[in-house]
Amino acid sequence: MMEAPIRSGIGWIDALFDLCVRILIWLATLFGVSYNEINIWIFCVIWPLITVILVGLVAWQWIRIRKLKRALSHK
Repeated sequence: MMEAPIRSGIGWIDALFDLCVRILIWLATLFGVSYNEINIWIFCVIWPLITVILVGLVAWQWIRIRKLKRALSHK
């Protein structure tokens, strides 16, 4: 027996959540994995990895900009 989904009472939030669940189910089917596995891959592996890469990129750019500003101020 399947339980009724819990609703927030805010229409657009419920609609967005339902859309996201449908996308996750579609991705799970596409890759031949379960809903839980695709959830783990996206939210525990891929998303954190992208976040770490982006933080590293921002730090690298900040360092480069600082070096370029120093080089320009010494001319």
